[in-house]
Amino acid sequence: MGTWINGIKLWFSPTFTGIPIAPTAALGTNTTQLATTAFVRASSGLNTPIGVEWTTNATSPTLVLVDNTGTVITLSAGDWAAHPIFGSIRRCNLSDTGLVNAYYGDASFSYTGSNGQVMVEIPKFWYRTDALSNEYRYTISPIERSGYKIWPAFIVDGVEKNYIYVSAFEGSVYDVTAAATEVDTIEVTAEPTSSGNLTITLDGNYVFTVAILDADTIEGVIDKIVAAGAKTDYQGVVWTPVKNDATHVKYTASSTGLKTTLLMPTACGVTSTIVKTTSGANGYVKNDSGGVDYTATTGDKLSSVAGVKPQSGWNNGTATLPFMRQLALNRGTGWNLLDFNSASAIQLLFIIRNATLNSQGVYRGVVDITDATSGSTFNNTINTGFTAGVGTNGVDLGNASGECPLVTHYKTGEAAKAFSIFGIENFWGNVWKWIDGINIKANNNPWIANHDFATDSFTHPYVDTGLTVCASDGYGVSVSFSSAYDYMFLPLTVGGSDSQYLCDYYYQAAGNCSAFLGGRWSSAADAGAFSWHLAAAGSNVHRALGARLAFK
Repeated sequence: MGTWINGIKLWFSPTFTGIPIAPTAALGTNTTQLATTAFVRASSGLNTPIGVEWTTNATSPTLVLVDNTGTVITLSAGDWAAHPIFGSIRRCNLSDTGLVNAYYGDASFSYTGSNGQVMVEIPKFWYRTDALSNEYRYTISPIERSGYKIWPAFIVDGVEKNYIYVSAFEGSVYDVTAAATEVDTIEVTAEPTSSGNLTITLDGNYVFTVAILDADTIEGVIDKIVAAGAKTDYQGVVWTPVKNDATHVKYTASSTGLKTTLLMPTACGVTSTIVKTTSGANGYVKNDSGGVDYTATTGDKLSSVAGVKPQSGWNNGTATLPFMRQLALNRGTGWNLLDFNSASAIQLLFIIRNATLNSQGVYRGVVDITDATSGSTFNNTINTGFTAGVGTNGVDLGNASGECPLVTHYKTGEAAKAFSIFGIENFWGNVWKWIDGINIKANNNPWIANHDFATDSFTHPYVDTGLTVCASDGYGVSVSFSSAYDYMFLPLTVGGSDSQYLCDYYYQAAGNCSAFLGGRWSSAADAGAFSWHLAAAGSNVHRALGARLAFK
C-alpha cells in the first residue's frame, strides 16, 4: 500500500481542492468559531459517510472500505485529499491562547516553536457503529445526519468543539527560566591510584572516556581532559573544555536549552566534584534533562516542536501522569495531554484511511532499537522532527502520511523509521505516551471523562463505561463494545498475533490503573496504534514513558 518516492512511503497529498465555505485560514481568529466543515463537495458525493467493515471472526486484519449501507467503495488519492474530513487535517502553529497563527505551507509557519506549538488540526465529524452478525461497521460523516453521533472527542463538558488539536510531535519541555549557557566545572580531588579510563557524560547522554595513568598527578588528569578536546554531543551541542588551574577544568556548552549537569563517576582512584554555575536553560530543552519545574501555572510547559528529545522519566523522578498533565496545563486554558477520546479518533481515522488494523503493516515505527547495545540507562528515543525534515535523512512530509525509512538511531545505527499519520509524528513507537481521560478501576473496568482530568478518580466527570476489558496480556483479538461506548479499541479478548486481528500487544494488571499507548523504541512487533498499556498506576515513572500535547 502507498507509493515509494525517493525512499519515502507516501499515502496522499494534502492538496486542498475543495470549495471553502468559511475562512478556515482566518489567522488570529478563535478557531472554535469557524464553520463546522472546512470543505463541502456535495456534487462529488464526498459528504456521503465512509468507513470500514471488520469481519470480527476472521484472523485477517484487512478491512473493507464501505459507505453507510455496506456497499464497497473505492476512493482515489484525489478523493482522499479533497475529502471534507481527511483533506482538512493539517499541521498548524497554535498560540497558547488557542489561535491558529499559521498553517503548514504559509510563509510564517515554523517547526521551532517561534510561532506557536506545532499541532495537527482535526475537524469535527460524526460517526455510526453497526454491530452486524459477524462484522462491525464503522462509518464517519463530515455533517450531522440521522443515526449518527458526534465523535466524543469534540465534546468538552457539554460544549461542542469544531476542531481538536493534537501535537505533531511527542512532548518535550519549554523551560521558562531566564536565558543562560550551561557551564560545568570539574574539580579533581584525588589523583589516580591505578591506570584506566575516566568516563565523562555530557548532557546526560553523550559518553566518552579519557585514558589516565597511575603516575598522573591531579594536574596531569586535568591536562588530559583538556587535551581530549571539544566534544559534539547527540544534540549537536559543542562542549569546550578550558583549564582553570591545576585542579579545575570548565566545560562550556555552545547553546542554551540544556539542564543536565556533566557527570564523571569515580574511577581509578580519581574523585571529583562538579559544580554547575548557570542553571537556566530558557527555551526548548534539547535533551530529556533533569530539573524540570512542574509548578502549577508558573512552571515549565509541555511542548510540540521539532529537533528535540521527547521528555520521559529518565532524569525526572516526578514525571508521573499528574505532573506531565501539569506541564500541559501550564500552557493555558484548553491545553492538556492527549485524551482517550481523541486517541480513539485518530485510531478510527487511521483504519478507515488504510483499511487495516495492522498499523505496523503500514509503518513499522521506531521500535527496533536494542537497549542492550545502546545502554539500558538512557532514554533511547530519537529526536522529534524527522518528518519535518530535521536530522539526517529526515524529510518534511508536511500534512501527508509517510515514512522516513532511512533514519538510523544516533547510537546503535539501527533502523529508526520515523513516520507520520495525518501530520502526527510517531503516533506509536519511540516512546510510550500517557493517555489522559481514562482511568481503569479495579479490576479492568474503564471510566472515561472529557474534561477536568484527574488520576485514580471514579467520580464526576468520570463515567463508568460498564465494560470490562480483558484480564490477560496478549495480542488483541476482539474489542470491548456497548451501544454507549461503541468507539473503543480496548481488547475484550486476546490470543492473536502481530499479524492477526488487532495485531498489537495489550498489557493489563489488577487494581486501579492509568493508560499509555503505542510502545517504545524496543517494543518491536508488540508496538502499534492499538498497543494499550493498562498495567501501571498514574504515579509510574519510566525512561520510556512520555506524553503528547493536545488542545481543545
